[in-house]
Amino acid sequence: MRVAGARILVVGGVHRLGRALALDLAAHGAAVCVSSRTAGEEAGAQVDALRAAGAPVVAAVAADVRWPTAAEGLVAEAAAALGGLDGLVYAASGPFVPTPPERLDEASWDASLDTIAKGFFFTAVAARDLFTAGAAAGGAIVAITDYLGLQPWATFAAHGAAKAAQIHLVKELARAWADDGVRVCGVAPGPVDLEDDEHRAATLRAAAKVTSERLVAPADVGAAVRFCLETEAVTGVNVVVDNGSLVVS
Repeated sequence: MRVAGARILVVGGVHRLGRALALDLAAHGAAVCVSSRTAGEEAGAQVDALRAAGAPVVAAVAADVRWPTAAEGLVAEAAAALGGLDGLVYAASGPFVPTPPERLDEASWDASLDTIAKGFFFTAVAARDLFTAGAAAGGAIVAITDYLGLQPWATFAAHGAAKAAQIHLVKELARAWADDGVRVCGVAPGPVDLEDDEHRAATLRAAAKVTSERLVAPADVGAAVRFCLETEAVTGVNVVVDNGSLVVS
């Protein structure tokens, strides 16, 4: 797949890292549909930004992917808006509030696991079914995972567990769908430099523990996503983009 001219759905593509990744794909010539849990002014602004960035076709869809039927409907609606679908980038995430594990409540646990693991699984299944329905079978799926799914962190038990599940699902689905021509990869960022980071202080503290003491640039994560989408020999891998966080933490 070449990103230029490809039709790509970015789940969670209105806010934070998902927003930056959608803009990166648009700047490289992809037709982009973004989704968020609810429709609103921010989705409209992102559509305008994607068009200005160079996307030939742009759409926005509201869907809560924690529900399988909503995930299936989202994929179908995105494909209808873009005239088909070639790739899926799953950037939706749950709450990211530092909480000691003994204070974590069931609602917070479910919010992380439902969005990150269950939502990814059912959205990926819907995308796979659409990819394999046409005469030209095949497509690429990229999950935005997290280095916290690989490295324990004392105050992110639910988020880390959900991301670890997502990382394992990348391998499971890549193996299961290889014969269908569907590739599945993960990209695991470390602390990222985002304009709309709601927890900037915590992000900076995490980056300070890395030798380079700097945040990951969104453009570097975008380059890794495009590598996974475009490189036919890559599947079942989790590409870590973390400025060396794992090797020094």
